[in-house]
Amino acid sequence: MVDALTCIHAALVPGGALVDTQPVSRRERVALAGEPIGELEDDEWLEMVAAVDAELEATLAAGLFELRHEERYGVMHEFGSGAECLDVVGAWVGTHVPSEVADRLAHGSGRATVEHEVRLRLFGRR
Repeated sequence: MVDALTCIHAALVPGGALVDTQPVSRRERVALAGEPIGELEDDEWLEMVAAVDAELEATLAAGLFELRHEERYGVMHEFGSGAECLDVVGAWVGTHVPSEVADRLAHGSGRATVEHEVRLRLFGRR
């Protein structure tokens, strides 16, 4: 990862920006037809985010980038049906759909939503 970040650094003009966005919720709330039905588990995903964060910290320590800004947003994904939701979120890397949530999505009717928090960071090239 540091090699990729070094290449990004070299490609940016001085003062250029690197934007890092990552979903950072440990549990993502799932609703079907407006009713909460459970949560997705993102432990594996968050391990990957932590690894990326460690690599970014190394580039900060090396003086390649500086953190300019950080904020968090609530994000709501909306799907036309539970089945569509299950198809999409079931393919998210590092995310586990518990069996009881999967069953409700697969057999439920109505729109489905998944709510989570996303971190946005802006790094400046030094």
